[in-house]
Amino acid sequence: MRDNHLHTHFSYDSDADFKDYLDNYDGSIVTTEHYDLSNPYTKQDDVPDYEAYSAEIAELNKTYDNRIKRGIEIGYYQPREADIISFLDGKDYDLKLLSVHHNGTNDYLDDEVADMDKDAIIQEYLDKLEYAIGRVEAEVLAHFDYGFRLFQVSVDELKTYEGQLRRIFQKMIDHDLAFELNSKSMYLYDHEHLYLYVLDLVKELGCHKYSIGSDGHKLEHFRLKFDRIQEILDEKGIGEGEII
Repeated sequence: MRDNHLHTHFSYDSDADFKDYLDNYDGSIVTTEHYDLSNPYTKQDDVPDYEAYSAEIAELNKTYDNRIKRGIEIGYYQPREADIISFLDGKDYDLKLLSVHHNGTNDYLDDEVADMDKDAIIQEYLDKLEYAIGRVEAEVLAHFDYGFRLFQVSVDELKTYEGQLRRIFQKMIDHDLAFELNSKSMYLYDHEHLYLYVLDLVKELGCHKYSIGSDGHKLEHFRLKFDRIQEILDEKGIGEGEII
């Protein structure tokens, strides 16, 4: 089971090296570097250097038996959609994640977001996530809960948005995106209970495409709790053939 959500020094918020992962795991890896325009956290466009990224992977693959794949995490932001599409054009990635990280004013993990109205933030985020699906080409819908990671949310609270969640996940399925089990959300932000609830929804809707990712920015989080996630997959009857 490959870790499909991983960052290195080509992401603005990571100092990790490819070798950190390669020397501690004998399988293939794919790094999904952050692409976030108008990033309110850094006050700039954060764009991974495609040429340098590709060159470093090509050089390392000579030593590491072609174990490294190229990936990107697309931070969708509607006012910059044309720029996003232009950047992706002509670039060859093995895996593209679709994310919504910010609203132009705040990244949803900014400290001040935790003091804002929880229901308003959840609604705003879900609206942006629903809109983003299908706007750019991708293979995985990443961390469905990113916008409310900072909040304690019960399953009963999340169920009040079930109608919209069903629309979001149906749209995800219609656009052939995999649903991501994000172990950082599940175990560093204590949202496993939300993922268990949502897994039942996406299965009911007919999802047969899943992705497992640690959202790791350093070795300590690489393949975080993948043993527990395998137990969940087994419990939910999700087979190996459904994991991308």
